Amino acid sequence: MVFVRVHSVKGYLSAEQKREMGDRLIAAVADAEGLYNSERHQQTSWIQYFELDPENWYAPFTVGDTKAFLQADMIAPQDYVKSKEDARIAIEKVTAAIRDVIGDGLLPGRGPWVQLYVIPQGQWGMDGLVPDFEKARAYFAAETHDEAVRVLETVMGQRVDPSQVS
Repeated sequence: MVFVRVHSVKGYLSAEQKREMGDRLIAAVADAEGLYNSERHQQTSWIQYFELDPENWYAPFTVGDTKAFLQADMIAPQDYVKSKEDARIAIEKVTAAIRDVIGDGLLPGRGPWVQLYVIPQGQWGMDGLVPDFEKARAYFAAETHDEAVRVLETVMGQRVDPSQVS
């Protein structure tokens, strides 16, 4: 499960860069969380882009590209980021994914800044239910449709319509 919000100055990232960055961020977070980046996993992954007008991002200096500001907020269930080491790895992988798209340039003072928000167990809901994220690992790794349905029923604690599972 990947949920990342990327904040930038309007016009800094092209549509193609956003698509490429989204793919790289999903893969990076999946890797950091120890998940298999499958099509099933990508169905629960979101990258949101927030573009700010330049006057809404104040920086009192003019070194380099005046639009080169990036902040990424990664939001993860506590079950997937259990230690400071897990957090460090996640931050490094997300930073590397962003750098792969935008390059190094004169960004160190401007970012990419990566904040990791870890949501405590029981405080992340999906469709009105609190999922068991450790059990969700098996869903992402399921090799067959029937196996995915069985695991999803366990994760969600209710019957699942097999036609709704890909």
